[in-house]
Amino acid sequence: MSRAALSLLAGFAGLSALLTLLVRLDARYLTSPDSGYYLQSAARLLAGQGYVMASDGRLVWNSTFPIGYSALIAAVSGLTGLSVLAASKLVNVLAIGGMGWLWTRRLGANRASWLVSVWWLGQFVRIAAYTWSETVFLVLLAEWVWQLHQFAERPDVARGLRIWAVATALFLTRYVGGYVVGLMLLVALLNGRLPNRMRQTTGLSGNRAAATRLVVISFVTLAGMLAYFGINDRLSGSAFGGERFVSTEPAGPLAVLLIRSLLNESLLLRDLVPGQDTTLVWLGVGLQTVLVGVGLIRFWRVRPAAVNASRLSRLAGWTGVAYFLVLFALRVVSPFAGPNLRLMAPGTFCLLTAGLLWCSEQPTAVQRTLRPYWLAILIASGLQLLPQIDSSRKLRQVWEQVTATRSALSMSSDSQRINPFLHQNQ
Repeated sequence: MSRAALSLLAGFAGLSALLTLLVRLDARYLTSPDSGYYLQSAARLLAGQGYVMASDGRLVWNSTFPIGYSALIAAVSGLTGLSVLAASKLVNVLAIGGMGWLWTRRLGANRASWLVSVWWLGQFVRIAAYTWSETVFLVLLAEWVWQLHQFAERPDVARGLRIWAVATALFLTRYVGGYVVGLMLLVALLNGRLPNRMRQTTGLSGNRAAATRLVVISFVTLAGMLAYFGINDRLSGSAFGGERFVSTEPAGPLAVLLIRSLLNESLLLRDLVPGQDTTLVWLGVGLQTVLVGVGLIRFWRVRPAAVNASRLSRLAGWTGVAYFLVLFALRVVSPFAGPNLRLMAPGTFCLLTAGLLWCSEQPTAVQRTLRPYWLAILIASGLQLLPQIDSSRKLRQVWEQVTATRSALSMSSDSQRINPFLHQNQ
């Protein structure tokens, strides 16, 4: 087994141990109100009651969240005998492990180690530790990028079926996953309008059969999505779990919110939470600025040896950009929370994936230059895992204790120097 493969295994084992530790240290086992929906519906599925949840003293179909994540939890719980809570954590770990295994087979251990290292970034460690569907969703999103890339190279029926399956799985994990249908239609449309650009991005240019099949796949997936919404409406009275499209904030405050969310995503070491202490945020900004700055200076020296981004890397990047555009468009017409860590994660994940794929494609000399700084960022991103506390107040308390201790030691030392002198005079 190669050193890169051993590093991957060690990294996965270490990440699993870290996630277990974080869950055990939290009084609520890293769950949120949304987690309750997933776990309750998973338990009901396991009990044979269907995809339902308790509401006003009766069981109703859970149209708030799609069935995918709860079904996975129920399946793992049934197969292992674990509680649904423990099974939810195992689902996330298995998803990350499955991603590592698949991408290692495709790209080799060295390149895959770059790609899956994104899960060691603090914000994604937090996501993986919680009972949220985002972990599975992100793994599926990376898989969809790969399948579209493969389909562009050889648009046969088998690869078309795989794209359809992954796109459907994305939707069944999170409703917003349906955005890939629009993205596939856009790719097919631009194939005829901007052939040169599409050749660079996807490799589809000039392949009318591929574009036509992509349109068919998109409409078949869309039909399945509409059918699922119809089932929701029939069984619960709501297509997607209640009223979602209502008036939101005025344009000015909304624009500020969206810009602030984007800027916050650029903070890899510590997110800014409004109303919370910013000491660790500024510490993270300082560390990130130094690491990125020095890394860029070092990279500039070996830049002539670097190669351009591949089609796969570009496709991942554009998938992330498209997600942000769709998310912000939805936020204009639907006043959901945030955009926060969970909602922004897919876009950030795709952009980081694009960058890490590019790193993995570089010559050995360039990789050796970049790797230490990326590892330092991963380690420093542990700031994301520290609890939200008033750090400045804590630091003042520590400093006051240190000062008091030094004063006490100083007085004790002076007393020891004076006492012998007094003793001699006596």
